[in-house]
Amino acid sequence: MSKDRLTASRRLEFALALLEQNDISAALDVAQAAIEADPDWDETHFVLGDLYEKAGQPENAVEAFRRCLALDPQDRRGAEVRLTLLGAMAQRDRLPPDYVRALFDDYAPRFDAALRDGLAYRGPELLFEAVRALLPGLPRPLRLLDLGCGTGLAGDIFAAHVDGMDGVDLSPRMINRARAKGLYQTLIAADITALPVTQQGGLADRYGLVVAADVLNYLGDLAPVFTAATARMEMGGLMVFSLEDGDIYPFDLGRGQRFRHHGDAVRGWLAQAGLDIVSDATGILRQEKGVPVTGRFMVVRRVPATITLPGSSLLPTDPDSTATPQTLH
Repeated sequence: MSKDRLTASRRLEFALALLEQNDISAALDVAQAAIEADPDWDETHFVLGDLYEKAGQPENAVEAFRRCLALDPQDRRGAEVRLTLLGAMAQRDRLPPDYVRALFDDYAPRFDAALRDGLAYRGPELLFEAVRALLPGLPRPLRLLDLGCGTGLAGDIFAAHVDGMDGVDLSPRMINRARAKGLYQTLIAADITALPVTQQGGLADRYGLVVAADVLNYLGDLAPVFTAATARMEMGGLMVFSLEDGDIYPFDLGRGQRFRHHGDAVRGWLAQAGLDIVSDATGILRQEKGVPVTGRFMVVRRVPATITLPGSSLLPTDPDSTATPQTLH
């Protein structure tokens, strides 16, 4: 660390301490002094942008976030997300992968405690409740693919009910935490929208059950992940996942930096991927600043491609697969 970077780091720590004391004006002054010490450090510009936004100075915030993004085009701090929320950048169809990877690499050591204790997170339990009655009808041995497995919170719930589990996550440090639990046969750091080709010691060709707990809200366009999941599912296999419900079609980025999805868009993506809706329930995903966040818990089944006969319309969906609204508790 250079002398300037060390000085900037100390000043930045002081600025953040002042922020905790709610002295935003003083924090701004110290953050600007940190930038004077090291103008090429992206973190100082990101913190300055955050302080400007908290101070009600959006134009200055935009300038600071843009400078941060210019210094770190990989955007590991999520400056692009903040610019999107400020209306200074067009909304993309997913959060920047490098940002998500860095976010959860940093979050990994305290992830389980933060979700369980701080956010009252019960996503995996509600997903299991949604699919539990259907598990006996799935062929055995039943292998599960955990998309966005994180530290293995879903694995904790599902492990005793399946014959084997594999997991995929963008964050290597989250994968390491999941591996330490000893629940998964294979764990791979990869993008869930482009699952790696099957190879020795890698993912299986087919799974009877796919789980995606609180991960799809980091993607806007869900077509790629549904297509990737379908390609790895047994015919008749199930996928169970959670979403944050939205009113804007097809999706929008909320202040919590997660995507919210319109129901019509979700149904369209599922149909394109060859997935029929079995159930569609609502429930509380977690607490956010003391406020319950309502989500959807969906179970879908892989079905054969729709057949079009000469002179006929598309064959109708099996009435037994029609979703029935319900509430999970």
